[in-house]
Amino acid sequence: MLKSCQYFNKRSISKTVKIVAKDTLPAAAYNPDIVEKKVYDEWERRGLFKADNKNDKRTFSIVLPPPNVTGKLHLGHALSNTIQDVIIRRKRSQGFNVLWLPGTDHAGIATQGVVEKYLKTNKNINRHDIGREKFIDEVWKWKEQHGNIICQQLRTLGCSLDWSREVFTMNERHTNAVNTAFIRLFQKGLIYRKKALVNWCNALKSTLSDIEVDNISINGPTDINIPNYDGPVKFGLIYNFSYKLNDSNDEVVVSTTMPETMLGDTAIAINPKDERYSHLKGKRAVHPFRKTTIPIIFDDFVDLKFGTGVVKITPAHSKVDYEISKHHNLEMLQVIDENGRIQNGGEFSGMKKYEGREKIVKALQDLGLMKSINPHQMTLPICSRSGDVIEYLPKEQWFLSCSKLNKRAIEVVKDKKLSIEPEKYVKNWLNWTEDDKDWCISRQLWWGHQIPAYKCSLDEDLVWIAANNSETAKIEASKYLRVLPEEITVSRDQDVLDTWFSSGIYPFAALGWPENNIDLHKFYPLDLMVTGHDILGFWVHRMVILALELTKQLPFNNVLLHGVICDSKGAKMSKSKGNIIDPIDVINGISMEGLKEKVENMQKDGLLTKDEVKRSISYHRTNFSHTNGIPECGVDALRFTLLTQDIKSNFISFDVNQCHANKLFCNKIWQSIKYLALSMEKLKLIDDEITKDDLTSFDKWILSKLSDMVDVVNNSIDDNNFHIATKCLKTLIYNQFCDVYLESTKPGFDGDNKKIGYAHAHTLSAVLNTSLRCLSPFMIYLTHEVIPKIPNFETNIIYNFDHEDDYFKFPKYEDFQIWKDIQIENRIDRVIDAVTLTREIKGLYNITNKLKPTLHINTTDKTLLDDIKNNIDIVQHLSKTSEVRINEEIKNNVVTSHMDANTEICVEIAGDKVEEIISAAKDKLNKRIKKLEDSLSKLEMKLSSSHYIKSVPEYKINTDKQKLTLQRDELRRLQRF
Repeated sequence: MLKSCQYFNKRSISKTVKIVAKDTLPAAAYNPDIVEKKVYDEWERRGLFKADNKNDKRTFSIVLPPPNVTGKLHLGHALSNTIQDVIIRRKRSQGFNVLWLPGTDHAGIATQGVVEKYLKTNKNINRHDIGREKFIDEVWKWKEQHGNIICQQLRTLGCSLDWSREVFTMNERHTNAVNTAFIRLFQKGLIYRKKALVNWCNALKSTLSDIEVDNISINGPTDINIPNYDGPVKFGLIYNFSYKLNDSNDEVVVSTTMPETMLGDTAIAINPKDERYSHLKGKRAVHPFRKTTIPIIFDDFVDLKFGTGVVKITPAHSKVDYEISKHHNLEMLQVIDENGRIQNGGEFSGMKKYEGREKIVKALQDLGLMKSINPHQMTLPICSRSGDVIEYLPKEQWFLSCSKLNKRAIEVVKDKKLSIEPEKYVKNWLNWTEDDKDWCISRQLWWGHQIPAYKCSLDEDLVWIAANNSETAKIEASKYLRVLPEEITVSRDQDVLDTWFSSGIYPFAALGWPENNIDLHKFYPLDLMVTGHDILGFWVHRMVILALELTKQLPFNNVLLHGVICDSKGAKMSKSKGNIIDPIDVINGISMEGLKEKVENMQKDGLLTKDEVKRSISYHRTNFSHTNGIPECGVDALRFTLLTQDIKSNFISFDVNQCHANKLFCNKIWQSIKYLALSMEKLKLIDDEITKDDLTSFDKWILSKLSDMVDVVNNSIDDNNFHIATKCLKTLIYNQFCDVYLESTKPGFDGDNKKIGYAHAHTLSAVLNTSLRCLSPFMIYLTHEVIPKIPNFETNIIYNFDHEDDYFKFPKYEDFQIWKDIQIENRIDRVIDAVTLTREIKGLYNITNKLKPTLHINTTDKTLLDDIKNNIDIVQHLSKTSEVRINEEIKNNVVTSHMDANTEICVEIAGDKVEEIISAAKDKLNKRIKKLEDSLSKLEMKLSSSHYIKSVPEYKINTDKQKLTLQRDELRRLQRF
């Protein structure tokens, strides 16, 4: 085998030119179903994705952000996992010992909710009917039966995970890690128990993390259906009612959107800068139902423009009010219980909250205290799981103290020890970590890691102890209670830990921590964490603070945050909008009838409401009816399409039509390999040397373009700019190689000079092999199928690749930079410009390829003149003209356009209606120019508006900028005619 191309000199090629036989492609056209079938099973069977913890290669390790065990693959998963897989596959091809560790999350709330629905639907029972132990058994049964769906879908997507190390966050090893983490943090005084305000969902009967709360904007009176209410509840109103002062007949009017919570008011607040109410300092007001007085306080938090500028303070049911109460030593009076009913409310006690609201408002009106009820813009916190309105309730819970941990988290980012990409999210990180709010880590669920904490009591004395079992807890408690362990009564906390806690230790627990095993030693810390920017605070932050405390190391050195997936119009995908697209439907295709049946079945399973089904069907009808559903695109087209967008943008749009276009791109590749095979069959053995000097200018042009592509793709993947890599790959393969170079070789293969045919064959083979190896991390199945089938020579004069071992090694720019030739690129680009302009003229004047007109090129550019003469057969073939005449007198009717000041392109028009043809074309041209000018004017005005720049999402601005550039280029081209 000959050495790489940079070592060749002009006369070093053997006369023996042997074509290596290849299996032919299995079908005339690309079919993803055939190409992708059973390939992954073979990869997994051969153990190609297994990391080796015993070899000495450079390691590269990441963990898959564990999807919910209840989940199915959605486009957000597909995006995130494709990003990781591209990085992983390239690292493997570069010789790294790669670990990509898979796992699934037990997803406490989600899984418990799914199993409860399952039991209700299939057995008409709830968890309370069977008790905690049997319910947990039912969850495990459900998990074994249904919990592996997403893992199979990840295999379909081609994710090259090391399944031999798969983790489930409720397995024995991970549970041990969770308990160890809790106990160690407790022993360090970082975990403690206190009564504080929490997010509470009445429907779930549990506290929630902030990420499980959707803050819905309401612009005015809006009816919303709430669980456990027969009819809708109206929101979007502001209630202004008065409190009487206790020492006069004066009154003060307060504003609230939650009048029912006034039963728990313990103060009235005013901004100290509000001169309207300065006379109220030191005064007290009478509560109309409790008949007690409450103080009027002054605090800067009050918004002077909100309502009347006076607000009620309810510390037990407002997070803001709770913080205010601590500064002013206010009483905390809970008036709504964990079932959403009023308590401590006198005559209103026992009523459901919103039914009580109506009674309280009526009572205030009867007392003459309700002054007005007006439409109002507000934000309503909704449980993302149940749809219930979140209550803020005081509850005794477990908390992790974050103040000290956050300081470290700030330092590692400021000191550049932890890299966050894109860098714009560093600000978000600092905002999150500078908030000293402690983390509530307990949940009132049955499914999850039961908190390893025991209430140890002796008569009225008690102490909480974190321990692995009750006996250990007694021994520890005896040191505090100063009695023998057997005298102590213990009971384990029934709550479970927040799922984010077990996920927070995932990077090291998944590798075997707290055991110091070989995997942990070899692959920890991880090299990278890839996840959505929307969980930077909820997950990434918590992984960092827990790792720094428990392992004394960062869990990873780099964080790559990607945007949230949206539909083709830029709307975030959600069930409520009906615009969710299932990636499996994109891969396999689905008819309109199939889409309708699918959402109707989801409604039967309790996953969609009737309104959501209607919106889904409407969305499908609007977007997919012209193609009778979603056309089959295949895995490779889906993966490639997902990475054509800038993943670092806040929002990433997905267009099924673009995905289908990329399936056609796959077919273009397929056909190019069949073309090479057919062309090489035409070659006859020649008894002469083939050297680099035998390469044509078009051969050298595409090789120079290839060297650019290899450089750009390597750099852009290194920088996580996958959209640049995919654009560069498609430009090279589709536009430059298939549309231009491949077509330019046809005269050479059909001509008498066999050396030209061999030069083309060497070039075609090398360019296909190299470009498809660059493409292989993106399009995994297609490249696996076709790269081994690329016809090749035993010795290739351009690049050396061993088809047994080397063809998936990622190309390096150093091996191709010898082919970089700016001069040849510029010269052939000019020839191609002449061809392109000829085609545009033919298109404008409706001159079909069948007519094969004569092409006249008049130029004073000596270099262009020589290049066209030397490639005249190619110019004629590419332009689909009968002949090419250079600087000859023009005798027939022609239409003309100037390529530049020195070059004129003229195409003959035959027939007796020349003037009519020209007139029609000019009208068509002028209309198009006018339309473009109008569109450009609107775009330029839009992009110069500061309001537009501030109010429109980043991806939309970028899209408009790209549109502006394209339209300007098109206008310049049209103005040449």
